[in-house]
Amino acid sequence: MATLPTTPRILPPHYFLFSLIGIGLVGILLPAHPLPGAVRWTGMPLILAGLGTAIAGSRLFSQAGTNIIPLTKSSTLVTTGVFRFSRNPMYLGMIAVLGGTALMMQSVWAGLIVVAFFLLIRQQFVLKEEMLLTATFGSSYTDWQKRVRRWI
Repeated sequence: MATLPTTPRILPPHYFLFSLIGIGLVGILLPAHPLPGAVRWTGMPLILAGLGTAIAGSRLFSQAGTNIIPLTKSSTLVTTGVFRFSRNPMYLGMIAVLGGTALMMQSVWAGLIVVAFFLLIRQQFVLKEEMLLTATFGSSYTDWQKRVRRWI
């Protein structure tokens, strides 16, 4: 049986909120890099798609009665719904919302916050969760891992 990693005090939704605030501040305080209107407004559907994806993933966890808190033991491997397309739809949704917000703010610096969020989530949560899920669910997880990409 695998040893559970210590659950961090600062969880992905906290990092998401900090990043969203950071993107807003950067967008307000630093000069924008004007994008053509059509490009800028692609941020809105990206935000909506990200919210929908993250909410759908959260609902599936709730319906399955499994733990949503990262780096804690899960009771069920959820592989249906949005999990048929991504092993991390909630994180992917957060990244999409941040990316869409950065586009709306027209800020290269805001884009760097999105990249930092992605790298942090990947290193501090996704890779560790993959090890934990492999130890918890064995071949069920590794078979699903072979069929479904980490992100999209």
